[in-house]
Amino acid sequence: MALNPIEEGERRPTPRTGRIRRCSVRHVAIVPGATASVEVTCLLGGLDHPLPLGTLDEARPICNACTARSVWREDED
Repeated sequence: MALNPIEEGERRPTPRTGRIRRCSVRHVAIVPGATASVEVTCLLGGLDHPLPLGTLDEARPICNACTARSVWREDED
């Protein structure tokens, strides 16, 4: 349940500009603001060493080029 109720018309979808592979160690957070943005962090190095990847558009080529075999979800390659 949301802490603050979302009023009708307040929620705006984040536009998609391409596909990103589904990963079990990526953390995605929505950053509130005038225009909502999505910040992506790679947790492959563990919680003590998070790697900020930037926005979803900036992270997409990095995540799609990742060669770590154990992080991809079963429904991915």
